[in-house]
Amino acid sequence: MFSLDPAKNDTSVSLDLLRAVAAQMVCVGHAFNFGGFGTTYIPTDGVLLFFVLSGFLIAYTLDFKSASTGYGIVEFGIERFARIYTAYLPAILLIGLVTVLLRWYGIEIKADPTNLKTFIGNIFMQQNVPCCLSVSTFGTAGQLTSVALEFHIYFFVGALYFLVRGRNVVLCCVVAAMFAFMPLAYFSNLPGTDRALFALWLLAFASYFVVKALAEHKANVGFWCLALIVTLATWLIQRTPGDDANLRQYPMLILSFVSLVQITQAIRIVPRRLASFIKVVADYSFSLFLIHLTIQRVIFSFWTDATVSRLLVAVVVANVLAFVFSLLFERHYHRVANAIKTLLGRPARNWRSEVTANASAGAS
Repeated sequence: MFSLDPAKNDTSVSLDLLRAVAAQMVCVGHAFNFGGFGTTYIPTDGVLLFFVLSGFLIAYTLDFKSASTGYGIVEFGIERFARIYTAYLPAILLIGLVTVLLRWYGIEIKADPTNLKTFIGNIFMQQNVPCCLSVSTFGTAGQLTSVALEFHIYFFVGALYFLVRGRNVVLCCVVAAMFAFMPLAYFSNLPGTDRALFALWLLAFASYFVVKALAEHKANVGFWCLALIVTLATWLIQRTPGDDANLRQYPMLILSFVSLVQITQAIRIVPRRLASFIKVVADYSFSLFLIHLTIQRVIFSFWTDATVSRLLVAVVVANVLAFVFSLLFERHYHRVANAIKTLLGRPARNWRSEVTANASAGAS
């Protein structure tokens, strides 16, 4: 059976490594771009990795937890809301505070609008949503449109998933209709844009069920290693800088990801200490994505010489502050989710234990 248990295989630590690498690609790439060293499109590739991981892991979550009849769109929505907003809300408030302080001291940073309407719109995930309520991204948070897109995808796909399973049919229809605008707008393929990201997310979502089906057969590690080399090389050759998010490049990216998962399902060779370190770096990746650009642009506004030292300092400081930010906010999302469930009269439950118990009962 497919498993993300780190005691059984290296898939979990590999996904953590990809998450950490994706965050660093975005952070270092933005430091390069805004630090006066030219232009790199590595941040876009980092976002692609985030969407692949997101689609795959949301499919796993829905498939695993929905095995319990008590798990539905409400529980899923609360967990996704807590996972995003526990870090996102403090990040937006921090970005707004930094903007106000910089203006107070007469320092202007060229960025997106910082008016109250845009601020409130970003708090409610309306940045660049293709409808009448849309606003631009706020201040130095230009990278956060992808967060809003993922947030809308979670509720749109989650609602459709539980609708197909016949749970909370009316509520699922309402939720799907409310959150359909943004995902469907990112289901096209406009050259030079990221408007195919929802297609990539869905491919990653579907890849989980492919991997799950393949898990019934013993993996041929040699074959999947060859598949990884061929598909990854093909993706790199196809990759067009400036048009990294083009739809035609997604199949090879997904196939290379599936190959990696298949390999790691069959092996367990990563030392525990290294796995622990990778997990630490991965656990603050979302916080790093949220606040790194604001930190870097503040540093660049005070340190005006475009030097390698400035770039390295910007990357290191962004990582350190993101780690602290994660300790203060992001890592508490489970508590936030449980508190919301309790407030709504839906006490927290151990879904893993319940699913296991149901499976055992069904087998007996």
